[in-house]
Amino acid sequence: MSGKRKRDYVDRHEQIVKKLTEIAQESGSGCFSVAKLAAELGMDQRTVRAHLRIIEFDNAGVFIDSEEKQFCTREGVNLLSKKLGMKRIISEQ
Repeated sequence: MSGKRKRDYVDRHEQIVKKLTEIAQESGSGCFSVAKLAAELGMDQRTVRAHLRIIEFDNAGVFIDSEEKQFCTREGVNLLSKKLGMKRIISEQ
């Protein structure tokens, strides 16, 4: 991967992570539609989904459906578990 291409990739990834954080703070939720996230970023859904897979691999979030249309951050999963009256289901590392 060339230097410019790598920087573009990293920049895109940082934009996605920043937008996830932004939306979570604004909405009070940690779960998002991939389509909504892509639209707000002005990016293709496939691109956003690919970056979310990396976030999932790093255990910072998870797709909650097999079609990978909905994504929850670690904080979002904790929030959902609290709303359901469950104990914290994600261990802090």
